[in-house]
Amino acid sequence: MRRFARAAFIGPAAFDALKRSTAGEVHSVFDRTFNIIIGDELVGVAQSGVSRSPINLITDIPSGENMSSLGVRKGMQVQKVGNRVLVDEALEISLEGAELWRPKTSTERCPGPEHIERNLELAKRLAVNKGGREGLGQLLTHIDEIAAGKMPQTSNLNAVARAALPRLIDLVKSTKSENVEGVKGAAQKLIGLGPGLSPSADDALSGFTAALWWVSHSIGKGIDRVKKINETVISCSGTTTLLSQQLLRHAAKGETNERVGELLEAILAGAPPDIEKWVEEVLKIGETSGIDMMVGLLLGLEIGLETD
Repeated sequence: MRRFARAAFIGPAAFDALKRSTAGEVHSVFDRTFNIIIGDELVGVAQSGVSRSPINLITDIPSGENMSSLGVRKGMQVQKVGNRVLVDEALEISLEGAELWRPKTSTERCPGPEHIERNLELAKRLAVNKGGREGLGQLLTHIDEIAAGKMPQTSNLNAVARAALPRLIDLVKSTKSENVEGVKGAAQKLIGLGPGLSPSADDALSGFTAALWWVSHSIGKGIDRVKKINETVISCSGTTTLLSQQLLRHAAKGETNERVGELLEAILAGAPPDIEKWVEEVLKIGETSGIDMMVGLLLGLEIGLETD
């Protein structure tokens, strides 16, 4: 007998994917979420308490209940029948009454560059103090040097951070000079770098492009330049995982996990308590995804504000 659950929120990309296609299969299963592939899109199915994103739907499955314990397994067949999503004989999810959640992509309240710069400096300090050393976390202490296009003096970097560092510097330099070919070359070397369904460098690129978008659209300057840079980055994404490709496409339009959006809004328009809260929340995302995204977010904000 299938376990019954209700969807509370659904992201726009997940809504569109389920509207277009009616059959798919379970792509991957984690403790708090599982992904289904339907048509050619991934849709995340998450417990209550997981933050909303463009590609997921949040259910009323209690936080802390392992998805595998529900009987969900990779390769299971998925059918959408009316307003129900049926996961083989394991799970039935009702979409009736689910709220369509649309991510913010900018803030209307921009108090001025000095305020934003103070907030950004606070976010950097908090990220260094609260961030881990896994993934690209070792680069958090060197954000200012990387943003200036300089190679920092480092030692004992892990393999992923060591490989990403010179490529991030190339990305920064090329973005500042609007060298599209340089951006493309750096992105091609970063895409897919690191383990997992969303590799570390992909997460950093998601943070980087999302921050550039938010700065330009909140301040109202450099919008065309950012669009060109971001489109160049996602043009290189075909060699990475399907999940990363989707997340990069959305990030390039400023569409992110809600925790990341809250942090961007806090830095661009908020107060220190908000910044501390959302830095901590972003750093909790995934095993290293939040840390990796933080590197890209801080670089993108720094460069976006500098060039604007």
